[in-house]
Amino acid sequence: MIDLAEKEVLVVGLGMSGAAAARTAIGLGARVEVIDRSETPLRVTMVKELRDAGVRVSLGMEVPADLTGYDLLVVSPGVPDRAPVLSEARRCGLKIVSELELGYRLLDGIEMVAVTGTNGKTTTTKLIGEILSEGRGSGRAVTCGNIGNPVVGLYGEVGPEDVLVIEVSSFQLQNIEKFRARVAVALNVAPDHYDWHRDFEEYRLAKMRLVENMLSHDFLVYNLEDESCRMMAKMAVGIRAGFSGKRRQESAVWIEDGWVTAGPPFDAGKVLSVLELKLAGAHNLENVMAATGAALAMGHAHDAIREAAGKFEGLEHRVEYVTDIDGVSFYNDSKATNPHAALHALRSFESPTVAIMGGRNKGLDFAEVASEVCARLKDGRMRGLVLVGESAPEILEAVESVCRGEADGHLAIAKDLADSVEKAYRLSGGCGVVIFTPACASFDMFKDYEDRGRVFKEAVGNYKRGSTGDGSK
Repeated sequence: MIDLAEKEVLVVGLGMSGAAAARTAIGLGARVEVIDRSETPLRVTMVKELRDAGVRVSLGMEVPADLTGYDLLVVSPGVPDRAPVLSEARRCGLKIVSELELGYRLLDGIEMVAVTGTNGKTTTTKLIGEILSEGRGSGRAVTCGNIGNPVVGLYGEVGPEDVLVIEVSSFQLQNIEKFRARVAVALNVAPDHYDWHRDFEEYRLAKMRLVENMLSHDFLVYNLEDESCRMMAKMAVGIRAGFSGKRRQESAVWIEDGWVTAGPPFDAGKVLSVLELKLAGAHNLENVMAATGAALAMGHAHDAIREAAGKFEGLEHRVEYVTDIDGVSFYNDSKATNPHAALHALRSFESPTVAIMGGRNKGLDFAEVASEVCARLKDGRMRGLVLVGESAPEILEAVESVCRGEADGHLAIAKDLADSVEKAYRLSGGCGVVIFTPACASFDMFKDYEDRGRVFKEAVGNYKRGSTGDGSK
């Protein structure tokens, strides 16, 4: 527990996490100020509520004139670690913690499962929450963290009988101090967020902090096929349980003869059939294996895992089935905000596929995506690629440099998502799959990936209503 009574607390960043931290801190007797460099309407709407609660709020401010009067700085996940206010705070010797760290200190004694990774965090977090809720008597499994329900905001709302299943990002882990989870889950680490981290090594090191406070009886459930996750396992002092699509010497959870199967340190045996799953794609098998390992580490029985995982249908904007249009199945994967996620999506389908990609690049390389696209165009697994948004010329250049003419006639540039749907349908030839998997952030044209996904689904619906049997208008 951390004592905030009569403390001067500065909260940097007025998003959901910052607002939750400010409300909780002032409720515990702290004197709180929130600063945010933005003056957008979204933040302005939060100001009155916080001021009514006694919080001092300053918009359009990057660094207060004097930081020496504060006892603690709480940083929101959206604030880069190299932000001027954090650099100045360190120079002044001011203690900095993430909202996640503050929540952990306040919720002392409550068991936690923490899930991190570049891709698949939200699906896995939700699935673990569903499994841990199955057949649970007293207490709840509460999903929270980067998923949209700040940990710090749960102070006073959860008790010792509950378990928290927390999605944790590199942003949150960057400024932890004592945070640890009973079960830590590491899904994958791929290049991402170069708009926030300096480089891949800084990003990876932030992820590694997930295990730095582990105790010997804690569990790490990790992806054996991911190099960074294996590195994390070498650092971990707790019980290590790897998962893999194939049986390996170190495997605790794996796929064998169409079954998710468990072995030591868990109760050995078949847990659930892959055929029972409603989630599509090889990447979701990894998520299911990770969730299975986490649930087994928390003492759940095979039957409870099978029951919950078999009912789980996945989440919106994550390889989400939209509709069929005259023989073509449309999928919305707007959450694919980096090339690694888009690769997972492409590899989820064996039917001939047309992909729609593009948005705002976060400083990432499209070379691997380009190689995958060209290989699939060559062997017929892809029929086309439609590019849209700010990064369209960059992706086009990457693909053309790898394909060397073999993509001619299979590439198109669209002016917006409605146009991309029409162009993708025409490239499909009237069969197979069209998947919107941007490989980029949404901020060139949309508020966030959810807004982008909704617009895509609306565009698909409009095209379906306006199309005839051959897809023409």
